[in-house]
Amino acid sequence: LFVKATHLLPNAVTLANITLGFLGIVAAARGQFERSVAFLFAAALCDLADGKLARALDACSKFGMELDSLSDMVSFGIAPAVLVYLAVLQPLGAVGLAIAMVYPLCGAVRLARYNSDVSGIGKVTFLGCPIPIAASYLWSMVLVRDGLHVWMIAAGTLIMAGAMVSTLKVPKFRKGEGLPSWTMFVGLAAFIVFLARPSALTWHIWNGWNVLLIIANYAQLARRGHLQAAKKARHLRAA
Repeated sequence: LFVKATHLLPNAVTLANITLGFLGIVAAARGQFERSVAFLFAAALCDLADGKLARALDACSKFGMELDSLSDMVSFGIAPAVLVYLAVLQPLGAVGLAIAMVYPLCGAVRLARYNSDVSGIGKVTFLGCPIPIAASYLWSMVLVRDGLHVWMIAAGTLIMAGAMVSTLKVPKFRKGEGLPSWTMFVGLAAFIVFLARPSALTWHIWNGWNVLLIIANYAQLARRGHLQAAKKARHLRAA
């Protein structure tokens, strides 16, 4: 198997994502839950960077896409489920284990659906919550676990699992598609502030921005006719 030199850097960043995801699992197993969140957030930064590097270097490939999905499953599917189970859900026994298990299962379905999606609307928006965003909500609940009832976190875990396999339209931030990239960096900055100062206030600021982005995305999709086109396509397939 020969790999072009330009492909090495983005693939190395993707492998760093997997490494950080594994370290996040190890930290969670040791009871170091805040450290686990730090490792997994670093993995998310790698996930953000590898695709941008691949496009900048004209190094996009089927191999890279498959490797990226596998890394996402480790760092944002398995690792957050292990973290939230060990940090919060374990006292619920078999029910807590089942709830934690649902999350990576939905994550796997979400990634498979994304990789096989050939719909027109899938080119301009994400269908279902991307797995790194879903994972960030699990991390956030772990960080403020002392202020939340265990069943609230259990419900939040199931909600994020369901969001991944839903048809919720979550914006893309690529040039010519979705919302301006600066809106994503505002959300990233809000999350970093939350990580530095976990509180109800910083969480609501971050989550509120996310809600605004989804509302703006729906408005833009409607204005450009994408929602109507998707509805028409569904009717044609059902006919």
